[in-house]
Amino acid sequence: MKYVALISCRNEEKNIKATVEAILRQKITPSAVVIVDDNSTDLTGQIISQIPGVTKVTKKNPRSPIRGVNLALALNAGLEKIKEIVPDWDYLLKVDADSILPSSYVEKLIEKFRVNHLNEAPLGIASGNPQDEKVWRGRASDGAKIFSRKCLDSIGIFPICNAFDTLMLLRAYYHGWRVESYEDIKYYQSRSWQRGNIGRWILSGRSRYFLGFPVWHTFLIALIYMPQKPYVIGSFSMFFAHFLTWIGGYDRPWSEEFYFFVKCFALKELMDRWRSQRNK
Repeated sequence: MKYVALISCRNEEKNIKATVEAILRQKITPSAVVIVDDNSTDLTGQIISQIPGVTKVTKKNPRSPIRGVNLALALNAGLEKIKEIVPDWDYLLKVDADSILPSSYVEKLIEKFRVNHLNEAPLGIASGNPQDEKVWRGRASDGAKIFSRKCLDSIGIFPICNAFDTLMLLRAYYHGWRVESYEDIKYYQSRSWQRGNIGRWILSGRSRYFLGFPVWHTFLIALIYMPQKPYVIGSFSMFFAHFLTWIGGYDRPWSEEFYFFVKCFALKELMDRWRSQRNK
């Protein structure tokens, strides 16, 4: 069994060393640690160069105004390097530059891949939970998740778009894989996932339209997110951004078959959530 670690970073001089050292301390040693320096303007590149046992890739793509595009480009560059130096890897650990993993993190998650119950789809993507966040069942935390090789091969490269992490999860389901987060497996993030400004909520709403989620689904999700900061305003900014984008009738980039699948996925997710709450 071989696993490789992939990090993309930009101006992370405060976090990158601790992140990489935590990966190198894993009980299961990675076959390679590839770090993509995404055109940093601080000391990030120098710090990476001084860490032994890692492979550094430098990217200098022009900065895109679309959130996530440069990150996806950097991750794909790192993925190409991984295929070059470890062509027979089995698992990919994708880590954000501000995530600190306990030494048993990879070991515990890979064990989840090895255990597959009858009548379950094979596990394709798995993660733990950040210390201040509970990831929904059937999702995986963006900060530190593992892809199986077969799953990632079926999904393809990191999509060059906003919300590419969510799109990859949907593609995994579309191709018959299971996605899970495990609340009992924790890791630390120095920057919380929680959306702190209205712009992030608006962008999330627009992204949900292009991902194919129905407006009614975003409305119900907005109700669930109401208790999060900024209270009420953030969640309904997300809903109205989705609604107005839908009214605008913008072209969406993926196939009608995929979007029909996303609608069915959204309905099933809410039904599963309702059953789970009812059984408590």
